Amino acid sequence: MALTTKGRIRFWKAWTDFIATYFPTYDEKLSTLLQPEQIDVLVSFAQHVRSGGVSQRKQHVRTQTVQVSLRAITTRFELDGEQSPVVTPQGKYHKKISQLLEGYKRKDPPPKFQLAVPLTVPTFMHTFSRTGTEKQQAVGDMALIAFYYLLRVGEYTSSGTEKTTLTQAFRLQDITLWDNTTILDQSLPLATLLHRCTAATLRISNQKNGKRNQAIHHEAQHCDTCPAKALIRRIKHIHSHTSNPNTIISTYFPHGSRTGKLMRGSDINCALKAAVTKLNMKQHGFQVAQISSHSLRAGGAMALHLNNVPTHTIRKMGRWSSDTFLDYIHEQIAVFSAGLSTAMGKNILFHNIGFRGIAAPILDNADT
Repeated sequence: MALTTKGRIRFWKAWTDFIATYFPTYDEKLSTLLQPEQIDVLVSFAQHVRSGGVSQRKQHVRTQTVQVSLRAITTRFELDGEQSPVVTPQGKYHKKISQLLEGYKRKDPPPKFQLAVPLTVPTFMHTFSRTGTEKQQAVGDMALIAFYYLLRVGEYTSSGTEKTTLTQAFRLQDITLWDNTTILDQSLPLATLLHRCTAATLRISNQKNGKRNQAIHHEAQHCDTCPAKALIRRIKHIHSHTSNPNTIISTYFPHGSRTGKLMRGSDINCALKAAVTKLNMKQHGFQVAQISSHSLRAGGAMALHLNNVPTHTIRKMGRWSSDTFLDYIHEQIAVFSAGLSTAMGKNILFHNIGFRGIAAPILDNADT
């Protein structure tokens, strides 16, 4: 869980409120206390956070949230040029705090990774939506785009709230269509773009873990489920109502309406779950409860991995900062263990060359 500025402010306020409520004689910096006493107060705050004291739903939170709250306190002290009471000068948690967090980790339920879906799912979503409403068509196209370009849901939808985020959803101006080495004008007729486009690029402006002005690029395919063609359909639908280059690529205009609507993450989730159900993928081990918008991004990564694309290439394309994305890929499918039991079932005799010889007993002269 990343610690944003708003998150740091939120947890610092929770800390000051906690001190004012439960330890009114202390100041927020605990300046009048010795280190052991400071740690005891911090442990109490960690327990307060764990029990849901700062949760909007007032329920137990995972260890990660407790760690973030403690990190917010540390950051505030460091910004003020002071040593944080949370960690040692070497940057490690004090023993009492680390033991508390370790105990929380053991009690946390195991993480549930959202399942990656195969190309069958976004293909079905697109095919099913072709004769549907403008919204359904937008969902079908965005499912293909999210799968191939490994997009996070926040990079192409609206949250439906006033909450502001650092992530900028991809806009019309972030799309470049190519005819080999020539840039195509987005205002060209639909048929012309579909015929001439050989590749499509999404330029990164301010997306998570992406460096500005880098790009995600895909060549066009000779099929309706081509991601470049999906982008072209989005462009032409939006251009038929507005020429604003800042329009988010998932925007759709209901029939007869001049006002565009922003697709929401819940729209993708509902359509994705419906597709998995209609395809009867439960028989293949796909539980609807483990399917979400993230399944498209994970599915794209899975497709690359199964086709022997190097891990560093997948990381770069998906803008992952580590190899953690491999967790839900490796644990999900049986293809990685294919043939292992057969190989292990072959009895191959071997001997140990790393033995250490036993020294012979030293004989007394009287025994010779």
